Amino acid sequence: MKRIFLLGIVFFLTATFAFSQKNLQKRAEDALQANEYTFAINNFKSLFSQIENEDPQKAEIAYKIGFCYRHISRPLDAQLWLEKAISLKYQDPIVYLYCADALRMNENFDKAIKYYEHYQSLVPSDKKAEKGIESCRTARKWIKNPTNYKITNLAYLNSENSDYSPFFLFDGKGNTVYFSSARSNATGDMVHGGSGQSFCDIFYSKEDAKGSWTEPQSVSEQINTQSEEGTPSLSSDGKMLFYTQCEYGGNTAFCKIFSSIRLGGDWDKPSLLHFTDTKDTVDYVHPCISPSGLTLFFASNRPGGYGGYDIWYCTRTSTKDKWGKAKNLGNVINTEDDELFPYLRSDSVLFFASNGHIGMGGLDIYRLNYDSKGKPFVLNMMSPINSSSDDFGITFRNDTEEGYFSSNRPGGKGNDDIYHFSIVKLHYSVNGKVLNEISEEPISNANITLIGSDGTSIELQSGNDGSYNFNLNPQTNYVLLASHDGYLNSKYKISTYGRKDDKVFDVNLYLTQTDVAVEVPNVLYDVNRWELRPESIVSLNKLLEILEDNPNIAIELSSHTDYRVGTKITNEELSQLRAQSVVDYLISKGIDSKRLTAKGYGATNPKTVDTKYADLYPFLQKGDVLSPEFIQNLNDKSQQEICHQINRRTEFKVTSTNFNK
Repeated sequence: MKRIFLLGIVFFLTATFAFSQKNLQKRAEDALQANEYTFAINNFKSLFSQIENEDPQKAEIAYKIGFCYRHISRPLDAQLWLEKAISLKYQDPIVYLYCADALRMNENFDKAIKYYEHYQSLVPSDKKAEKGIESCRTARKWIKNPTNYKITNLAYLNSENSDYSPFFLFDGKGNTVYFSSARSNATGDMVHGGSGQSFCDIFYSKEDAKGSWTEPQSVSEQINTQSEEGTPSLSSDGKMLFYTQCEYGGNTAFCKIFSSIRLGGDWDKPSLLHFTDTKDTVDYVHPCISPSGLTLFFASNRPGGYGGYDIWYCTRTSTKDKWGKAKNLGNVINTEDDELFPYLRSDSVLFFASNGHIGMGGLDIYRLNYDSKGKPFVLNMMSPINSSSDDFGITFRNDTEEGYFSSNRPGGKGNDDIYHFSIVKLHYSVNGKVLNEISEEPISNANITLIGSDGTSIELQSGNDGSYNFNLNPQTNYVLLASHDGYLNSKYKISTYGRKDDKVFDVNLYLTQTDVAVEVPNVLYDVNRWELRPESIVSLNKLLEILEDNPNIAIELSSHTDYRVGTKITNEELSQLRAQSVVDYLISKGIDSKRLTAKGYGATNPKTVDTKYADLYPFLQKGDVLSPEFIQNLNDKSQQEICHQINRRTEFKVTSTNFNK
């Protein structure tokens, strides 16, 4: 990343000198002090090659080279030199923290965690190691399970140098993207001491009728100067431009925010924005004007923040008034590190970049969200919008989930590149039929309601063949409710959360008639015992759910045995105790005892074979009654045992549909 301007840090220019060994150390230190990291690296490398390995200074120089690479976002080089400093026994513990950060940006998470843990053991009071460890573990999950955004490099806008911080504008006539660029036709011809590239200017490109972007053009000679300009933000009508300019003079240099008004086809002379009544020597960068034009967000290292660069804002009553006092956005957004590149979408959702929250690598892009109680929280945009590199400067095409951002991730055309992103639109639906649970015949005109966690509530009736269909939204939990006169209500849960592909859910909804006995499967007991076995609980919980979904019904809970006589207790007594054990379980789960009646039938009501058992066992036909005579006429002992097993059952039937009415 061209980290210098991005962070609002200004660098002095260094002239070309004939290097001599005598002043090499001083020039390297002076360049580092001036934040001219590219020049410092070259000088320190020359110095490093001239120092003996045994000299303690060699470890310090290796550390400083790694430190410089860290600040120009070259993590592979930073890791190399910081690990070299560690091998040379550099003494300051900070080398382990910085090396861990570089390893994390290189996606070497396991080794990064080890370095974070070592730093934590040396400096337990610093919480950055704890945050780094959590970031490694979280980043690994996000990379493995990316969101549904599609990322594309805008190769036709990007150059071999830095292109970053895009701003999308629809001015009522067409679409334009403004952005910062150090491309070869930028106005400034001086070399940036931090990045080694030319100074940036503001460029723009228009989208034609076919969706292609025109050749980027310099925004205006009024705006672009020999200094560095970038991070543009425009009013919603496109008539006012806000941007950052870094001015140089003498031994001081600071970044400030300017504004300009469009006059006809060009921009008027820029005006410096003043955020205090007195002259200050801090940076004001990355302006973002709200759609109303009455709020200006920006980043600054001014006093009164939480550390590093914070997001601030100021307001005005009308576009003709002066800006009010700058206010900090608070510690939900701002941290002890850097928060930068604020952007307010047209639907008033705030986005920003930060290296102070849990993230994937360098700068990550975040958005400000609110929970159900209105409490704000920060949400990482995750992979693939964020990467282990620096990702920043997001802009949207109005309030859609499509837009542009900048990143120095591997595979780009230049140092920083502009990327397009859009949400991959997945299609979800649920369809099926409403069926009679016993006969599996379709039920027409059943009422079906779809209720979603996103507030969705849709009702329809099943067709003549019992069919229904709903379209579903992504990242949503749903409940399907089905009902019909003469049947118990039924529900089914589905979810589109976490799904990365199109999905059609095929769900048949089964309704149970209120005038027939319904078997509760897998309610099991030991021989001659009535205590419920643990594996019975799953089926009983389904019965519990039916009672909860149908609060107006009362039921008889019946237990049946086969006709073979028990040795210690009669079949009638055993079945009564078993039925009561089920009733007792339901009461323990909160069901009113007045809704439940226990009845033990022993072997007096043999099972009549239904469609389910007829399909399951070929020797049975629908309508067969599993009486003692029927069973005894079967020659196969295993078939007889199957019939005994079917007769040993637990059932319920509805005795009232107006309980508590």
